[in-house]
Amino acid sequence: MKTIALKEHTFELLENVKEKEKIKSFDILILELIRYRKKIPKSMFGSLKGKTKPFTSEDRREMWKDHDID
Repeated sequence: MKTIALKEHTFELLENVKEKEKIKSFDILILELIRYRKKIPKSMFGSLKGKTKPFTSEDRREMWKDHDID
């Protein structure tokens, strides 16, 4: 665990956001702010959920037509 120094005003701003958003800790708040700023999704897994359709047998055959998969 590390300690960081903040000006009083910065601490008050962070504390207000933490309370308003009902975030459990400053660590989580800071991580959320970084993710928002960097546009990083919470998880890369499932980020395409609902945006793609499952592969069909025909899709698989087309992708692997140079290989024996059947």
